[in-house]
Amino acid sequence: MTKPYYLMPDDENYISKTEIKKEVKELQALATQLTKLSKSQRLKLPASDELREAFKLADKISNKPDALRRHFQFMTKLLRDEDIEGLKRELHKFIAPKNAPDKFSLEIESIRQGLIDNGDKAIDALLERCPSLDRQRLRQLTRQAAKEVAKEKPGKSFKEIFQYIKTGLQNV
Repeated sequence: MTKPYYLMPDDENYISKTEIKKEVKELQALATQLTKLSKSQRLKLPASDELREAFKLADKISNKPDALRRHFQFMTKLLRDEDIEGLKRELHKFIAPKNAPDKFSLEIESIRQGLIDNGDKAIDALLERCPSLDRQRLRQLTRQAAKEVAKEKPGKSFKEIFQYIKTGLQNV
């Protein structure tokens, strides 16, 4: 009687049980994420007909946790024969826009924080970049926002300075 290939460490195709279990868990997580997509999004996935049928069945049994758990195991088996990288790329396209703030918003937030922390120096730098902004308005909003942050209650001015910077940068 021969041992399965993953139990022979001297074999060149050696895969440990731990690695196999890790791969199965990753595929089950992928199956779970794929079933959470809307039906129209799933139609755009590069999946086989058999996997598409599995999605439909998962929708039908979604209110039966034990059956759904077993079905995810079946879907994991189906995913072994699929283009995993293609599925992950498409999944990332659907999920990424919802989770990741855009670069423009992050840039505005960093400018706002710089204004609150550095005051006039940051205002001068921003005015060089966006001459259409009003210095007096910027100083007023910055002062008020700094007071709000000091009280640990970011409010009206904190939000207003964000919008003011945003409109200024969009007009450049």
